[in-house]
Amino acid sequence: MSLISSRQKKTRAELRKYGLVMFAAFGVISGLLFWRERPAWIFTAVPSLLFLVFALALPGALAPVEKLWMKLAAVLGFIMTNVLLFLVFLLAIIPTGFILRILGKTPLKKGFSEDSSSSSNSYWIEVDKNGPGSRPEKPY
Repeated sequence: MSLISSRQKKTRAELRKYGLVMFAAFGVISGLLFWRERPAWIFTAVPSLLFLVFALALPGALAPVEKLWMKLAAVLGFIMTNVLLFLVFLLAIIPTGFILRILGKTPLKKGFSEDSSSSSNSYWIEVDKNGPGSRPEKPY
């Protein structure tokens, strides 16, 4: 399965839009750096102006840049999704499981009953007959 869209050829309008978005992004970064009196603003102002010129005059020339940028975005998206899922699991799911084990809680009510004198032949849990399933028009 490819991370990149199967559509390869971008229209001039799409490339122009890409160039203008990149112009705006680099322009905002340049403006912030200039406002904070950082000398590095020139290194983002030049690409910003180049994106503007190419977007308005020659949007077709932005095709290889856009293609490379989209590949990079797909790779970064794949990596960040996995990093975020790992962090959520590490910081939320695992501690919750440990706390529940320490407290002796079993939210799924798993396991067999140790009481052999139980007259119950089933582990089925009865639910309220007037619960949300009986009135689909009013699930609340």
